[in-house]
Amino acid sequence: MIRKIVDVLKEVFWIKTSRKKHKSARRKKERKAVVKKITKMLRAPKLPAAKQKARPAKGGAKSVAKPIDPSLAEVGVITHYFDRIKVCVVKLTQGSVLIGDKLTILGAKTKFVQKVWSMQIESADVKVAKKGQLIGLKVDKIVAVGDKVYK
Repeated sequence: MIRKIVDVLKEVFWIKTSRKKHKSARRKKERKAVVKKITKMLRAPKLPAAKQKARPAKGGAKSVAKPIDPSLAEVGVITHYFDRIKVCVVKLTQGSVLIGDKLTILGAKTKFVQKVWSMQIESADVKVAKKGQLIGLKVDKIVAVGDKVYK
């Protein structure tokens, strides 16, 4: 009898029942579990055993970035990178760079080949850049300061 009166009073005065609190707490736990699973999957993607690379021991020698092709010659070094416009500044140390050349960019976290589509010297489009010049080069991927540029 008392329970019926309490239920009627709750409906009249719009009092929230305790069940909703339990549901929201349960939903929070479910959300946390889903977020935890997603972050775990993003952190360490698992590859089949055949595709995993052998890792050197902790005390072993560090690997040095090597050119993809041994016939490549180092042309320059990246001195700046502007991430919003995806442009890097390259100091040419040897040789020359032409529009249409394929450049290989190698670094600690960088390794890709790209064709030169846009090149500028002091905001002016150029077709050829020579040793000693600083050029602005449009890149497709993220690069880092200190990465080597090969031709």
